[in-house]
Amino acid sequence: MNTSIALPSGKILNISRFVALLPPSNTDDSSYQLILEGYSTPIDLELSDVEVLKNNLELKENTIVNRHHSGWDKEKQLQKNQRAMELLAKCIEQHKHMSDAESSQRQEFFEEFKKIVDAERPEGQKLYSES
Repeated sequence: MNTSIALPSGKILNISRFVALLPPSNTDDSSYQLILEGYSTPIDLELSDVEVLKNNLELKENTIVNRHHSGWDKEKQLQKNQRAMELLAKCIEQHKHMSDAESSQRQEFFEEFKKIVDAERPEGQKLYSES
């Protein structure tokens, strides 16, 4: 995504490459330094440019946050998940009372499962083994 903004000084920035905005390091120099991904040196920005950039970054941040949370209701989601949570609780309870024999049998089954899965995958893309 190419997100460009025009600053009051006439500079046009692609803020999708934004990394950091550094405040002035000494009292003599009042310019901020903008660091963008892929640039070897920081870009000096005037105070008016900094204000526009900050406002734009805050607007983008708020838009992303609102997009993720709009229309989602925690209580409603918990109600939807009640049956799944009950099944999960039963499963956990069963595993707590599992015998050692059944536990070792399941472990052996899982080890065999891992071998079968890795046997079907190409070299360098194994999930469970090193080779």
